[in-house]
Amino acid sequence: MIESLLRALEASRDTPLCMGLDDMGGLAWQQTGEQLLSRIGAWQGWLRAEGVRPGDRVGIDLSRGPELLPAHAAALAIGSCVVPLNPALTPGERSRVLERAALRTLITGDSTPIKSGSAELTLSSPDTPALLIFTSGTTGEPKGVPHTLSGLEANLEGLAETWALQPGERMLHALPAHHVHGLVLGLYGCARLGMPIVLVPRFQVEACLHALQAFEIQVFMGVPTMYHRLAQAASVPALPAARLFISGSAPLSAHDFSSFEHRFGHRPLERYGLTETLIVSSNPLKGERRAGTVGLALPKTEIQLAADGEILVRGPAVLQGYWQDPAGTAAALRDGFFCTGDLGSFDSAGYLVISGRKKELIIVGGSNVLPGEVEHALAGDPAVDELAVAGLPDPDRGEVVAAFVVLLPGADPSAAERRLRDRAEADLARYKRPVVFHFVPALPRNAMGKVDRRALRSRGAS
Repeated sequence: MIESLLRALEASRDTPLCMGLDDMGGLAWQQTGEQLLSRIGAWQGWLRAEGVRPGDRVGIDLSRGPELLPAHAAALAIGSCVVPLNPALTPGERSRVLERAALRTLITGDSTPIKSGSAELTLSSPDTPALLIFTSGTTGEPKGVPHTLSGLEANLEGLAETWALQPGERMLHALPAHHVHGLVLGLYGCARLGMPIVLVPRFQVEACLHALQAFEIQVFMGVPTMYHRLAQAASVPALPAARLFISGSAPLSAHDFSSFEHRFGHRPLERYGLTETLIVSSNPLKGERRAGTVGLALPKTEIQLAADGEILVRGPAVLQGYWQDPAGTAAALRDGFFCTGDLGSFDSAGYLVISGRKKELIIVGGSNVLPGEVEHALAGDPAVDELAVAGLPDPDRGEVVAAFVVLLPGADPSAAERRLRDRAEADLARYKRPVVFHFVPALPRNAMGKVDRRALRSRGAS
């Protein structure tokens, strides 16, 4: 994968391949292939001075600026393993990830590489970890998901074929650059093809609409929340260059699918994947794109359904094991298939339909929230007897976090809510914080005494 990326930069030395916009959608900076290669060399010099060797883990915590792509490429090119950090994490969440990753060094906005250098490639085994992404596990502790260069290359090659991505096509990048969607598909996937990347500081409807038109964008990747907001824009400019709008990270509702198609004249292309599997299915580029489905399995990828409807996946990009977690690995893999924890079915045309989640994850605007992690952060209030968290439907973000609280007799709900909100603000990233608190007499439980989150969702939505 990194070899393909460096070759693409060499082939486009005079072409702007990475551009950054301001909040209004105007051009703030740009880098040609030659400039990117120079910055990659500069970061390689910095990493070597830090004592980084092949196989070492390098954390990257950078904004969506001109050093983002060069720093990632430099770390990969010298054979180290990139650990991207989510900037929304609280200090406690961040420290747990850093402890698990055991980094050799960390690249931040305060790191100062030399001014320029010559990019070099250190060939390492294609089957050693090149990317280590941490995601919430079933216990609330961060789980490390390693991906190899060969797995990344296989997945990106399959997607380039499936979506007919071409060198020179421009992609508008409005996604966070610390997880699979924005980092692997967006940053790595386009750079390895020589597709110019247009980075926006953050997703804003008007700025993105301006950029789509002004930069003649051909490809846009987004999460359902983005499509929901774009479909509600006051006006939509003519976009003659646009050809592909890809949606993922959470289900896109049939309503938003049709609303976006009506406003923009393009049918969104939904796909499905996880941090552990990369992308495993996609609606076809040519052929029927079915609202409410995530399409067909990618080449060399197998999708099966267990007896209980759980989706099982096997393919070249599926993880072979969690980072330093043999128990988690044993629980997640079955005969070479990864047990996704998602429930699904196949429709009459063989398209995969996602119907629910065994793991009880809440997906807020494309980001995963584990109920147990939120409950742990809120635990211990002196007025609270019991507390549970569930996701409630939200037309904008897909779901939002809701807390259901059982108070001790005589406790003041208003005071308890203020304390719980303060605790959430201190210990949880914004998207993980409950937006609503329901004070209930008791929590619904099943015959085994486990909290019934499905009943909580029904109660909160009524």
